[in-house]
Amino acid sequence: MNKAELRKGLQRLKEYLAGQEFESMLLEEGEEAALDSLILPLEINEELSLDISCNFVHVPEFGDMLQYYGHLEVDELFAENPESFTEFNVLQLLNALNQMIPVGQFLFMQDQAEGEEQNVIGIRYTVLTALDNEIEMEKCVSVIKFLMHIYELLCSSLVLLLEGETVQNALYIIGDVINL
Repeated sequence: MNKAELRKGLQRLKEYLAGQEFESMLLEEGEEAALDSLILPLEINEELSLDISCNFVHVPEFGDMLQYYGHLEVDELFAENPESFTEFNVLQLLNALNQMIPVGQFLFMQDQAEGEEQNVIGIRYTVLTALDNEIEMEKCVSVIKFLMHIYELLCSSLVLLLEGETVQNALYIIGDVINL
């Protein structure tokens, strides 16, 4: 599949999402985006929002893949409660959350930007799809809704750490919420 066909797939998804009352914006490959990207500004509630980017690529020998990705910068949390927000605690929390959720994954990434360390938690999910029929589009909407829920789960976990809960207690509380 060539880039023009992949872009048409993202355009079909954009149109389908509009019918499902999801706003989105298509960025074409260039200075603003490394790949054609469909950007979804998702609002879970007044205080919680996340931008998800969707990239549609052809993977030889596998097919067409849609990757969803969003991230949360956590430097302020590290500064606000350095005892709770250590690299070890965040990795332990994300590892446990990855085991709890049935799809997708959390990533912890550190980078040096302009001489300062940057800490980011990413949410990623990939799926093979040609984006060529309504069933595939419905699956995409389900994945987007699910990503909204796991983002809310992540933020709830981080708030518990911020309030001084240990990773183990936070996971216990979140586990109870998941099992309700």
